[in-house]
Amino acid sequence: MEDFAKMSKIKQKFLRAKQPTETEIISVLRSQNRRFQRVGLAAMCLKPIETDQLTEILFEFIQDEDPEFRSYALASLNRFTKFPESRKADLGKQLLEIIRTKKDNELSIREIFLLAKFPSEEAALFLTEQLMKEGKDLKRIFRHAAFRTLKEMGNSYYDKAAEYVDKHGNPEIKNELLEREKSWEKMNIITEKNKKL
Repeated sequence: MEDFAKMSKIKQKFLRAKQPTETEIISVLRSQNRRFQRVGLAAMCLKPIETDQLTEILFEFIQDEDPEFRSYALASLNRFTKFPESRKADLGKQLLEIIRTKKDNELSIREIFLLAKFPSEEAALFLTEQLMKEGKDLKRIFRHAAFRTLKEMGNSYYDKAAEYVDKHGNPEIKNELLEREKSWEKMNIITEKNKKL
């Protein structure tokens, strides 16, 4: 608890500090010193700088051999509010290729969530495959991540996936999807009520 309190103080101090410039962050992330790179990635998780060049660098880090570096890079990218429209399709394809090269036990939920920022038919097909994977524990978590990502991508993507699951899924997966839809609707109702307050 003491360490957590210290980390929380450091985080709050950093959030109040002046935002580093793009050049400063790039020099840290391009450093040969892995400790500097880790600090730069942690800083980007807290206060991301959304530029084309930093997007490219973070995409490099989501393929890093160190899982901590990958996690920081994915956390940063998931906090981005927008990506350049001219690059969205390419970035989405790149992300999907990275994800598809991984074994199930290497896949990260953050990678699946990041797909929501790059909607495409190819991503929706991959997510539909995830919805159909049978099994408990980790498979269930990935089915939930795929559901949420498809919903965030938009109803046109989600509706096709739900229709496929309805036709080809086993009863357990179909029921699970129905329960998720009910929960999603309840959450939306609560969110809308809170907006009106």
